Amino acid sequence: MGIVYDSEKGELRIHGIRFAATDVREFCKRLDLLVGPTVARVQMHSLEALQGKNDVEIIRKENPNATMKEIVDALVEMDSASGLGVTRVSSGDNYDGQISIETSNPLVVAQVGAASAFQTAWWCGAISALLGRPLDVVNIVYDDERNVLRFQLVTRKGYDAGKV
Repeated sequence: MGIVYDSEKGELRIHGIRFAATDVREFCKRLDLLVGPTVARVQMHSLEALQGKNDVEIIRKENPNATMKEIVDALVEMDSASGLGVTRVSSGDNYDGQISIETSNPLVVAQVGAASAFQTAWWCGAISALLGRPLDVVNIVYDDERNVLRFQLVTRKGYDAGKV
């Protein structure tokens, strides 16, 4: 499916979802100025995590028999097609431990504000939805020399699957 641009309709679609090309770095800066970096980070995390969850639902709807690996592969393709960089996801076979995510040539990199959540929150929401348990983003590290962003997703502290 990938990227489809329809010049007749003025539409850009990635995996069937309509997108608008925008300068995310400038958007994050403006959001930080508008509401402050802490609130901007929380808002961006909330929006992007929800988008990740929604994207998993769309992929599952399109292919209800998809394996976990196939869904993760579709998410990796979607991430790249969206211009966010080249992403690699690694974990155990059943994703029951820590999930490591690495993005080469990430679109945005920041330690604070909206941009600090932009590259990570979508993955957090998507993988949380895929696994059916809440995850948190930890150990965010940007390697400036290699232009690589690395982070992990871990099950939220205090989460007890037996109490859900």
